[in-house]
Amino acid sequence: MKNLDKLIESLKEKLGDNLASVIAFGSQANVEDAKNNLNLMIVTNTLNAEDLYSMSNPIKKWVKAKNPIPVVMNKDEWYSSFDVYSIEYADIRENHRIVYGENLIPSIYINKHFLRLQCETEIKSLLLKYKNCFLMNIKSDREMKKVLSNVIKTLLVIFRSILRLHDCAVPYRAVDIIEFVSNYITFNKIVMLKLAKVKYEHDDYTKQELLYIEAELVKDIQYILKQVDAMRF
Repeated sequence: MKNLDKLIESLKEKLGDNLASVIAFGSQANVEDAKNNLNLMIVTNTLNAEDLYSMSNPIKKWVKAKNPIPVVMNKDEWYSSFDVYSIEYADIRENHRIVYGENLIPSIYINKHFLRLQCETEIKSLLLKYKNCFLMNIKSDREMKKVLSNVIKTLLVIFRSILRLHDCAVPYRAVDIIEFVSNYITFNKIVMLKLAKVKYEHDDYTKQELLYIEAELVKDIQYILKQVDAMRF
């Protein structure tokens, strides 16, 4: 990936020995010919305002090439964040590529207590945002489809974490994740599978399906939250 090579060379030039590691993570991490949308974590030995300013131009070029802003942290932040970012670190550990420097992945430790707690936090946040859509009286089908797309994206992150809590291998396809996690929690599987197929398999809703799903999801998210709240690890 040409843009990635340029970014690494620029970071090495700007940071020198202070650049400890660059890690690609997420769905594009191991796609060799990925053109864009590649998530990166840049880890430095130390980090101050001057370091951040020095990285600014290379990062802006990277983002201009349609990539997300990289996560930038120093080693102290890396080691002290496993508890508050358990979901993210679990995802990174499972799907990553060391682009440059030190392999920090073996140091990742996921405590199931914190992983469950973050799942609960994320579901509560999702439920609050989803209820707000009703309070704001969203009537446009187009807008509601965007909302539902974000809902299933967040739920799949949580579902992957629930599988990890139960030491279950996490499949790649969204529909398989939903099938697997239904062995551990109860929800309307027909609704979840429809959401996943619309987002990832170019399916679409009928008007009747859309009305049913948007109402059913309130109950479903509430019940998923109740079940995750009751889990103990």
